Amino acid sequence: MHKTLLPLLIFVASSAVDTIDAFASGSLFHPSSIVIAPLSSTSSAAATASARWRRQHHRQLQLQLQHQLQLQAHELPSDELLSLLSSSVSDTTTTTDVDGGADDNNDQKDENEDKIKNAIASLESSFLSSSTSSNNNKRFQPLIGLYEVTKVLPTKKGDNPVGGKWTRKNGLAQKLFRTRTTFQHLLPLEEPQTATRSESKEEKTEAAVAQAVNVVSLDALNGLLRITVILRGDAIPLSSDERFQLNTDANRTIAPLTDLAVRAYFDPPRIYFGKRRKKSLKKGEGGDDEYSYLPLQIGPSSSVILDTTYCDKMVRIGMGGTSGTRFVFTTTEVEEAKEYEGLLNLSSKGNKGKVLRRLVMTLAVSLYYAVFGNDGVGKMTTCVSRLASRFVKAVGSNAKITAFGLGVVAKMKPWAMTGMRIAAGLTSIVSGIAMLLILFSSGGIERDGVSQSSPSPSP
Repeated sequence: MHKTLLPLLIFVASSAVDTIDAFASGSLFHPSSIVIAPLSSTSSAAATASARWRRQHHRQLQLQLQHQLQLQAHELPSDELLSLLSSSVSDTTTTTDVDGGADDNNDQKDENEDKIKNAIASLESSFLSSSTSSNNNKRFQPLIGLYEVTKVLPTKKGDNPVGGKWTRKNGLAQKLFRTRTTFQHLLPLEEPQTATRSESKEEKTEAAVAQAVNVVSLDALNGLLRITVILRGDAIPLSSDERFQLNTDANRTIAPLTDLAVRAYFDPPRIYFGKRRKKSLKKGEGGDDEYSYLPLQIGPSSSVILDTTYCDKMVRIGMGGTSGTRFVFTTTEVEEAKEYEGLLNLSSKGNKGKVLRRLVMTLAVSLYYAVFGNDGVGKMTTCVSRLASRFVKAVGSNAKITAFGLGVVAKMKPWAMTGMRIAAGLTSIVSGIAMLLILFSSGGIERDGVSQSSPSPSP
C-alpha cells in the first residue's frame, strides 16, 4: 500500500511546489505575461537560483516522505503487536465465576493468540536485515539492548523454552516459588572476546558479536527468599555453510534461518540463593542493597541456536533455530533488568565445596541421631526436660500447679525423643537431596533441544 501511495504523494508535493512558485511569480493568473525576450544577467541568475531552490526543496520533501513511510513500515506494526500483548495479559488476569466462563476465556485466549501470531508473521514478512553482507558484524548492533521476555509461542505443546525446570508449571520450583520476572539481554562486548566450542572432537575458536544473558528470578514467602538463575554466554554468528546445512535438512519444517542467526555458548548456570536482609546496606558498601546472596555455579555448559526475525526500537522477535518457537522480547529500563550486573560480580569460587562440606556434616549428624543415637537423643531430651522443670518450678505459685507441670514434662519426654528423631531423619533426607542436586543437577536446564557438554568443575 505504501509503495502505491509513494508516487502519488511525491506527485502531489511536486505539484504543490510548482503551484506556489507560479503563484509567487504571478504567472498563475497572467499566463500572457510570459514573454520570450532577452534577459539581463541579473534576471537570468535569479531564475537559475529559483530553479535550483525548487529542485532542492522537491528532493528534500521526497526524502522526508520516504523516511516517514519507512517509520510507518517498521514501527507502527510493532505498536499493534504490543497492544495485542497488553490486552492478552489483561485478559489472563481477569477471571469469572459465571458458568461457562472458563470456556469463553479459553476461546478469547485462543483468538488473541491467533492475532498475535498473525501480527508476528506480518512483521517478519516485512523485515529485512540491516546489512546485506553476512560478513559484516555491524548487522547485529541494532539487536543490542536490555529485553524482557514478554511472550513465548512454542511450536509443541508442553515445551517450556524459557526458564527450563525453574518455570515449568508442574515442577517443584513452581510449587515453592513464583516466577518474578524473566529477561534475555544482548550486551555489547567490552573488549574482543572469543568463545570455544567442540565440534567433531576438534576445538574451534570464533569471535563473538555479543553477550547473551538470560535471567530468571523467583520469589517465595512474599519475597523473603529469592532465587535468581543467570545464564551468560557468547553469541557467535552461524556461517553461511552452517545455515545452509540447517535450512536444507530434510526433517526441517520451520522457517529458514537468516543472517542474524547465532549460536549462544552458555557457561554453566549461576544460581544465586538470596535472603532478604534485616537491614539494607548503604550504597557503596557492596553487595545487593536488599538481599544477601549465596552464589553457586552448577550444571553443564550448553548451547542453543537463536535467530532474529524482526527488530526495531521497541520489539525483538526471536526464533528457536531448531524448534521454531517464537519469542517476543520488549526493550525495558526497569531496575530489575539491571540486577544481573551486581550478581555477576559476586564470586562463586569455592562456594560449591563449602556447601557440600556443610551438607555432609549435617547428613552425618542427623543420620546418627535418627538411626543410632538413642542415647544422644535421650540425653538431649533429658536436658530439655530439666530446663522445662526448672522453668515450671520458678513460675509455679503453689505445689499443685508445680506438680502438674512436672508431670506434663515427664509425659512429654518420650514424645520429644520421637519428635527429635523424626526431625533428624527429615534433616538427613533434605541434606542428602541437596547434595545430589548440587553434584548431578543440570542447573535447571532441560535437555530437550539444548546441546550440552561436560559439567564444569566449578547454568
